[in-house]
Parts: sequence; C-alpha cells; structure tokens
Amino acid sequence: MTIPGKQVELTNWSRSTRSACWVVEVNDQAGILEALEAARVQGLAVVARGAGHSYTDAALNTGGIVLDVRPMRRILSWDAQQGSMRVEPGVTLQEMVQVAWKDGWWPVVAPSTARVTIGGCVAMNINGRNAWKSGPFGATVLALEVLLANGKSRTLTPEREPQLFQAFVGSIGLLGIITSITLQLQRLGSGLVSVRRRGAAAMDEIFALFAEEQQDSDFLEAWLDGFARGDQLGRGVVTSARLSRSGHVDGNPFTNFASPGRLEESAVSMAARLMRPALLPAVQTANRFNYRCGSGSHAKEGQLRNLVPFTFWPGAFFSGYPALLPQGIETFQAFVPEQTAPKIFKDILRYSQQQGCMPLWCVIKKHRQDPFLLSYQVDGFSLELNYACAGQPAQQLHQVLRHMIAIVIETGGRFYPAKDHFQTATQYRQSVGEQVVETFLQLKQQFDPEMRLQSDLFRRLFQPALG
Repeated sequence: MTIPGKQVELTNWSRSTRSACWVVEVNDQAGILEALEAARVQGLAVVARGAGHSYTDAALNTGGIVLDVRPMRRILSWDAQQGSMRVEPGVTLQEMVQVAWKDGWWPVVAPSTARVTIGGCVAMNINGRNAWKSGPFGATVLALEVLLANGKSRTLTPEREPQLFQAFVGSIGLLGIITSITLQLQRLGSGLVSVRRRGAAAMDEIFALFAEEQQDSDFLEAWLDGFARGDQLGRGVVTSARLSRSGHVDGNPFTNFASPGRLEESAVSMAARLMRPALLPAVQTANRFNYRCGSGSHAKEGQLRNLVPFTFWPGAFFSGYPALLPQGIETFQAFVPEQTAPKIFKDILRYSQQQGCMPLWCVIKKHRQDPFLLSYQVDGFSLELNYACAGQPAQQLHQVLRHMIAIVIETGGRFYPAKDHFQTATQYRQSVGEQVVETFLQLKQQFDPEMRLQSDLFRRLFQPALG
C-alpha cells in the first residue's frame, strides 16, 4: 500500500529544526483512517500537525508520516446564545474569532498568534496572558472527539471521564487524533481593553508590580530588557489590561491586521533583511527605548485599545520573521514556583549574559496549576528567553540552554513541550514526576499498543523510558 502523500522537509515554527517525512493532507476521518492503514502496512509512525506553530519537535516525525489536518477546517456548530462552538481541528483561532466576534464572544484563552489551529491549541494545551486567572486552553474545552490509532472513535468530556479527558488534553497528539473540539467562549462587553504599562527598574520590582496588578487585571505580562546588567538586571515593563465594558469596535477586527497585502509583506521583508547585520545593537537600542516609554512620565495608564491587535501579533510579523532570522531562534521557557522564581530568573539571565548569549526578547507571565496529566504549569511564573541562532556558535548556545534547563529542574521547575527541545527524557521525568510519565505510558499502551502515534518529541522525551 502506497503512502497517500509526498516526501518533504518540514521545520518547526522557530526554524531551528528540520525533519524529512511524509506529509499527508487529510480532509476527513476517512482520510485519517487511510493514512493510518498505510502507516501500519509500511511500519511507519504517525503524528498530526496543524499550522506548525510549535517551536519544538512536537509536530515533526523524521522518517514517518505527518498528517496535515488544516483541510479539516469546518465550523460544525455555533451557539450564539451560550457561546459554545464545535469545530474541526484545522480551524484557526482567527476563523473562530471572526465568527464569534459578531455575536459578542471571545476565546477565554488565546496565544499571541491567531494563525494557530484549534486542534493544535488543545494538543499542546497552550496558555495566554491570563494563565494565572483562567488556566490553559484545555480548561475551556467542553468535549473532544478523537480517533484512536486502532481506528475507533471516542467522545471525551470532563464530566463523564475526567481522568481520560485530562490525559488527552495536552497529550501532544500521542494518544489519539482529534477530529472535533467543542469550546466554551466568554462574553465580551466591548471589543476594547484598558491597558496600563508600568516600568520596573529591576527584576524584584517586576514581581512587586505583578502582585499589585493581578487582582484587578484580566491580562498580565512583563517584558524584560535582556541586555540590562548589574543593579538593573531584569528591568522591564509590566503590562496589565482589563476588558472594557464600554465602547465598540466596528466591522471585522482582522481587517488590515492579520492578512497584509503583498506590497506590505515585501516592504516588511526588505526592512528585516536590511536590519539583519545590526540585529543585536538594534534590539539593545529598542529595549532602552521601550523601557523609557514604560517608565516615569512616559508610562501609559488606562489607554483603550482594540482587543485584537492587543492580543495577536500582526500578520506582517510573519513576513518579517524569516527574513530577519533565517536560521531561526532557540527558545527557553521555564515554569518555576512562585517562592523561588525571582532568584532563579535572575540567576538564569545573569548566567546567559556571562556566557555571551544575549536574548532578543524576554517575557515573564504568571501561572497556576491545572489538572491535566502532562501539565507544565506550576503555581508561579514562567520566564521565556528567545535567542537568534545566527551570530553565535550553535554549540555554545545549546550548552548554555542545557545548563539552564538543569538549573530549573533541580529547583522544581518545568518546561513547556511546545517551546523547548533540549530537555532529555531523564530531565522530563524529574520535572513532571515518575508517576506522571508512567501513567501516560500506560494509557498509550492501552490506546496505542503498536506505538503508531509518535513524533520526534515522543522519541526524545518518552521512548528512552521504554527501554
């Protein structure tokens, strides 16, 4: 039996990893079953892939089959009274919002890009700038329809089978292939947010501002100047925002935002290429400017903004990113308990600077624990550091990242599977716990005894534990 697809080389979103595999586009459940049968005959592993926005190897499957579920993009039902929507896995967040927005609804949890698929959001159990308040994406899922590796369908809800439901959400596509998702959205008072920016002269002030702002905010995030040293280590700007009950945004919220024209794309790409040779000095200058704008008399308080551009990166960003960073980026995102976060974050940032690895952008968010089996969140904070792969020896950067991972795990921290691909199987067990890994592998043995559903991430984090 031939494979109903083509051989290609895929990359992760950060463009730091490449994978030669078979890509099979699937339009429906029958297409998935055909691909699974071909994989069984050929002895190949299979993993589903949405828009490919994972920074890691979660949707890469070297030598195996990758199911492209983007053609499965129907909105199956929409209850504008209750705010519940049922979609196929290839529907993007943008497509969902464009339907819900007209009736005054908005996703409870949203990442920084609207181009992700809903299936990917569930598989990776993404988080947003309200993670400490609303939890991860899985907390908004009312029901899942999944296709198991043996071809059988199953409907999961948090009420009927809570443990199994909590295992499938965030299972990185390794327990079953999602064929539909039912979500609960939140009602909007308007399409605006009231945004407040406050400067912090050092890391400790960042955490002090988080403590002040979290009670009255719907969204909360800190940007750090990764180049600041000494007494100013960890300085930055804390941005808090509240959903506004008053005001109104007319028309399609994505008009002239998410889909730039060809002329704009060309202009952005050209500007990015011109800036590439002076990337680090330009980022350092931009950091200083951003800090000044968020401090003192320049601070913005109570500024009303459209919710869409506040939440999502503009479409032009995706045109400039490949031109500016053709060799991609490496991302480090550590989730650390609240009590130890200030010290660990300072230690990590200082160590990175001392090793000559300067992060292009740094973000701190607040989180809370959740009930999902492969949860990466803790009652605390996350620090995200992003590094250009070009301009510094790859081996040195990789060694620095591996050392920082070890520091975090020794202090009870965790890592997000969509953001880091240097964690080892041993470290993963240390971070989430032996029992979590064993429970997951038992479920995989039950629902996928042939280990048909695999990815490069599975082989990196789980398969060594099987030997």
